Amino acid sequence: MNVLILDTATRIEIVTIKTKEKFYDLTSRVDISHSVTLFERIDEALKGAGIAMQDIELIGVGTGPGSFTGVRIAVASARMLAQVLDVPLIGIESPLLWALAAGAGPGNAVLAAFDAKKGRAFGALYRKADDEDIVPIVPPGDYYMSDILSAFDGKSTLICIGEGIERFENDIREKAPESTIIRNFMPSGIPACTHAEARFAKEPERYRDFSAVLPRYARKSDAEIMLEEKKKSL
Repeated sequence: MNVLILDTATRIEIVTIKTKEKFYDLTSRVDISHSVTLFERIDEALKGAGIAMQDIELIGVGTGPGSFTGVRIAVASARMLAQVLDVPLIGIESPLLWALAAGAGPGNAVLAAFDAKKGRAFGALYRKADDEDIVPIVPPGDYYMSDILSAFDGKSTLICIGEGIERFENDIREKAPESTIIRNFMPSGIPACTHAEARFAKEPERYRDFSAVLPRYARKSDAEIMLEEKKKSL
């Protein structure tokens, strides 16, 4: 099955294609708007994989939480492509997409978190099960790091990844001194291709409606908060 994976929830732009013969991963850091680069990368990935856009049979997209603008770009682009190509679309929480790429062994815990400013993190905590599934312990959301770490049992190996994860090092070391913090982690979309294909195989009809895939913001934007405060003051 030809699968396209997209995620732009952080400055790391994930563009990966799986064909019947191979994977082609074009993930990289982008320091300008993803709206400028995303379709160029998709075109480059298609050429690298040796297929055309119309050959894509399934799309998976990171739905956040993360950068509000970044999440919107990926989800809107994926929805448009799914509609035009008439292919199924699977939304994958961005922390899960990253956690799948962490290379965790059975029983390991994976903390995938992105700096959300204001001392908080967009993140989640997972456990790698013996059957190779990634099981959520703390679901993706907007948290203080201490809230996520409070669910860590302290017994398993904890792998910590995500853009800006080093900003939470003191909190992580206090709760899990032996944890592995991977700085500048560059996720691959390859495991997400396999994940999306497996989900589709189990429930193929569930993912036919592209409009059901929505951004996961986890918090209100500053503009929304300001508007609400303005309305209250009237």
